[in-house]
Amino acid sequence: MKPSPVSDPDSELGTLICGRNGVASNQEASFGEQFSEFFSGILHTEDWPPRWYCGNWSDFHGWLYILSDLGIWAAYFAIPLLMLNVLYKRKDIPFHGIYLLFVAFILLCGITHLMDAVIFWWPAYRLSALIRLVTAVVSVFTIYALYKILPSVFSLRSVSELEAEIRKRHIVEEKLAASEFLLSEAGKISRVGGWEIDLITRAKTWSQTVYDIFELPYEYSIDHYNPIKQVQPPYRDTLKKAIRAAILTGLDWDMELTIVTAEGKTIWVRSTGKVLYDPNGKKVKILGTLMDIDRYKTNEIALSQSLELTTQHIQQLKNFTHILSHNIRNHASNMVLISSLVETEALDEYNAALFFKMKNVSDGLNATLEDLSQAIKIKENPVRSEVISFREITEKVLDIFESDLKVNNVKVEQIYETERISFPHIYLESILTNLISNAIKYRNPDKNATIVLRTYRNEQLKTVMECRDNGLGIDLELHGNKIFGLYKTFHERKDAHGVGLFLTKTQIESQGGQIQVESQPGKGSVFKIIFNE
Repeated sequence: MKPSPVSDPDSELGTLICGRNGVASNQEASFGEQFSEFFSGILHTEDWPPRWYCGNWSDFHGWLYILSDLGIWAAYFAIPLLMLNVLYKRKDIPFHGIYLLFVAFILLCGITHLMDAVIFWWPAYRLSALIRLVTAVVSVFTIYALYKILPSVFSLRSVSELEAEIRKRHIVEEKLAASEFLLSEAGKISRVGGWEIDLITRAKTWSQTVYDIFELPYEYSIDHYNPIKQVQPPYRDTLKKAIRAAILTGLDWDMELTIVTAEGKTIWVRSTGKVLYDPNGKKVKILGTLMDIDRYKTNEIALSQSLELTTQHIQQLKNFTHILSHNIRNHASNMVLISSLVETEALDEYNAALFFKMKNVSDGLNATLEDLSQAIKIKENPVRSEVISFREITEKVLDIFESDLKVNNVKVEQIYETERISFPHIYLESILTNLISNAIKYRNPDKNATIVLRTYRNEQLKTVMECRDNGLGIDLELHGNKIFGLYKTFHERKDAHGVGLFLTKTQIESQGGQIQVESQPGKGSVFKIIFNE
């Protein structure tokens, strides 16, 4: 409330103090005296009357001033409290120092307004001046600190930018969740799981598929579970050595082993492991995969056993074939030998005819056995390859047929785009002999016979030898599936035996190659030998 009115002498004193009458005496004192007087009388109020008496204040004007200052002080006091509460609950807010400077600045501003209201009754002008000085100093420091952090403030993203970032992250998280779901489902379908061991904390992490492989519930605690104990001997020691080597030397491992699941099942799994390093090169983790391969491994073992049994059967058949071939050839040779000792002149006409038929059968049987024996030898004992010249081998074979080529007026053209090949020279001679012999034998009498021998590389960059003629040709629609069969002939010639193409195909396939044929009746044939280098 407003103080009681003062007497006339006091009013005159107030007028003297609030007026300029005392200025000269204060200015006569030195700065040091003024400074000392200021702080020694910081709370003295004798030099001023209350503000009510310093001027002509009406009740309305005075209380409006006082209540306004008190309202500003209350607000300035509440704001710092709220800011401190925010800082206490949200320690992640940046620029804590700036917040505290603003708290001090606002609080001091509020105290200056409180002092303005108090001075109406308690004229502590010196204390008010000191508070204003502290407020000014804190204000300057606040401005300087705020200026220093402006670049950091400007670098902060706006709300719209943060919202856009949140939307992007939400989309990425959805895609990541979808990818994780697909990866998890793929792992479950393929029965491949992942695991991780922290070498520092010894913490273990498994994917759900690993739990499925061990037949453990997902909530099962694996901290004290030792999966190595589930590995069966002798794989257990092998796995222990692999893990020890990984920890000591950083070596990876990839092995197949058997484990016993929690349900007591024994299954085959494939285990892989790899060491991870931190930026300083220290081993920090081992991670790997565990794959259920029981179905494939079981099939592989069954197939291996079946293959082994088949191999035994094949070997038995080979042995039987050799024995049978040897015995039959002995009997056939004996029959040929005996027939050569018979004096046919002593036989009558009927018996002589029967004997010659028997001799032809014996000679044919012996020849057939010889051809079969040669084919079996080619398949069982392939000849070692060597680098040879197409030109040299071809010239050697053509020398053999020199007289036949001249007599039958056969022209031979040679084109060598590829000069050399890795192939057994004895096989190449045999192949060229058979092909050139057939080209001469089955020439078209109505044309000038030509043979074109060409070597080149096809689209698959494999070496091809091509023998092209303009002879009688073969009806492939009629004979295509038996053209390389043993004793298969396609023209009425007495000297045709049907062995040459069979041996040619056998020799080529024994080296991993293949033979192809193109032919039309009356237009000739093209045989292509595709080598497997």
